[in-house]
Amino acid sequence: MLSLWGLWLMAAISIVLLANLTPVDLMLADRQFDFSSHQFPLKHAFFYETVMHTYTKHLLTTVWLGLLFLACAPEKILHYRLSAATRHQLRWIVFLALLNAVVVSCLKHQMPHACPWDITRYGGDLAWVPTFSYHPTAEAGHCFPAGHTTSGVWLSALCLLWLPQAPRKALWVAIAGLSVGFLLGWAQQMRGAHFLSHTLTSLWLMCGWLLLVFTFSKSRTS
Repeated sequence: MLSLWGLWLMAAISIVLLANLTPVDLMLADRQFDFSSHQFPLKHAFFYETVMHTYTKHLLTTVWLGLLFLACAPEKILHYRLSAATRHQLRWIVFLALLNAVVVSCLKHQMPHACPWDITRYGGDLAWVPTFSYHPTAEAGHCFPAGHTTSGVWLSALCLLWLPQAPRKALWVAIAGLSVGFLLGWAQQMRGAHFLSHTLTSLWLMCGWLLLVFTFSKSRTS
């Protein structure tokens, strides 16, 4: 476990360095922005705005509600098709999904970081400031961390269904869930809604919750 926590801390340092000491955030946003027309061409594209944002969010919310039902419905309704251990794991999964979404939402309301389409470089009225640098409180962008990423990154918590008995499968499930979250964040980056560091921070937070559960869960030692 110490090695996993070490990797998690190294990931935090890497995200901070990427945002503050490299031009990656701006370079990726520049590639999506059309400087001749002064707009993000894909901002209102059907695939990115409607399919990847609205439809996908609704779909994954429905999946979460289904898991919530399975985790909390009376056993007589489920006819004992799920073991007590599985229902316990499902409760952790839906809780972690909700926890991550709430924490990210709270951070977004407190943080002054701006979205790409809100800064002057891309036609907005806010100054560009690196993600982990000091932001003037008057220039509140409320765009960090990436909120839409949380719609899918919680799927990584499904790895708990394979722990501790099948750690290899659990790892692949976690990677798949994180990949879904990253793809949703990338779709928002294509629209000019987020920088890469915003998306990576949301993924990093989810990994932290998973590590906490795996480290302190009684099932890990059973």
